[in-house]
Amino acid sequence: MNNQTKAQQFINDLSPETRAAVLNIATTIKPALDQIHAQQPTSKNYYGDYMRLMLVKPQYAKILALAMLYEGANPEGVEAAIKLI
Repeated sequence: MNNQTKAQQFINDLSPETRAAVLNIATTIKPALDQIHAQQPTSKNYYGDYMRLMLVKPQYAKILALAMLYEGANPEGVEAAIKLI
């Protein structure tokens, strides 16, 4: 049985260079995501918390979203945050 999420599978199918960049970002943001997930969500599916993280560098929001999904962020929350940015 394959336990990978759709986001993880998508990332694994990227070019090696792009995948390496996403995984590097994922490692960097994991502590921030762990902190977000350790608390009650401030919005549905944590989208507000994710959006605050993405707004640090809005031009990189989509790649940051992929990294967040790879690290287990709520897909609906990430999608809502991307739509609002």
